[in-house]
Amino acid sequence: MRFIATIKDIAKYLGVSVSTVSRAMNNHPDIRQETKEEVLEAMRKLNYTPNAVARSLIQRKSYTIGLMLPDITDPFLSAVAHGVEEVLSDGGYQVVYGNTSKRREKEYNFMMGAAQRKMDGLIVTSDFMDREMIDLIKRLDIPVVFMRRRPPEELEMPFVDVDHYKGSCQALDYLLSLNHTRIGFIGMPETSYTGKERYRAYLDTLSKNGLTPPPQSRVVGEKTYASGYESMGRLMKAYPEMTAVFAANDILAIGALEWLAEQNISVPGRISVVGFDNLEVSDLHWIKLTTVAQPRKEMGRKAAELLINMVQEDGLSPPSILLDTELIIRRTCAPVR
Repeated sequence: MRFIATIKDIAKYLGVSVSTVSRAMNNHPDIRQETKEEVLEAMRKLNYTPNAVARSLIQRKSYTIGLMLPDITDPFLSAVAHGVEEVLSDGGYQVVYGNTSKRREKEYNFMMGAAQRKMDGLIVTSDFMDREMIDLIKRLDIPVVFMRRRPPEELEMPFVDVDHYKGSCQALDYLLSLNHTRIGFIGMPETSYTGKERYRAYLDTLSKNGLTPPPQSRVVGEKTYASGYESMGRLMKAYPEMTAVFAANDILAIGALEWLAEQNISVPGRISVVGFDNLEVSDLHWIKLTTVAQPRKEMGRKAAELLINMVQEDGLSPPSILLDTELIIRRTCAPVR
């Protein structure tokens, strides 16, 4: 049987008290660094703890990173998280997930937990950056990278994202090139930064081409297939003369396609549809949605690389990163008949 040492064994091996070993393991400030190193070496020899804990003792790091996401079941965010975890795992870090369910109190509690657990850094996608939350992040005094969100200017922290405005303009320019001038918009809730940017692109692109969409050309839904389905019905009733729809994400767009299919409305013969995100489901044979692709996994990787650099070089303030989008043309768009 393999021998597993106890704190008493380590204390006896070093000829010190159990309390000295315990305080060294907990990085207590009144224990000399030389003693901590001796305890670390004894831990290795006597097979006391995993290497990660030993490293944290000597290097004064926990080797844990917090990843705060609004909805871990979101297929977009799960791909981003995969990229984050790949980089952090290769760097010897453990990822602690915080699924906030888009609730403010869960965001606040997760950030408080980051301080209590002495995490080395945070990657956050926050929906509630109010005064209390800003003050809390300042007090954390650990590196923070924002992902798919712009931090308040006073935090002076980097972010990783794509240019939602530019990508949306690409999609709308494509519809205009097919001679669509009556274009509807299915948007996300007003609290969504990405939703606001995509709607701003919708208004600006049409305006630059001398077009003013009527008020009834826009409906707002949640980020669900059911909401896309219901929104398409409302939009068609309010704006029946439209010939194309730009949905603020693929989930809304696919819900819209389902409604159109049930109503026997031809896509793209009668209505062209464009989404945003390029989720895997959008490329299924019976969907083949024209959409704007984001490098989801690369976004996560870049956020993790940025944070590791900040953790390893105290005080580093790297520039933010904006990744490129790409228009993916499939089978849901056609010229106006």
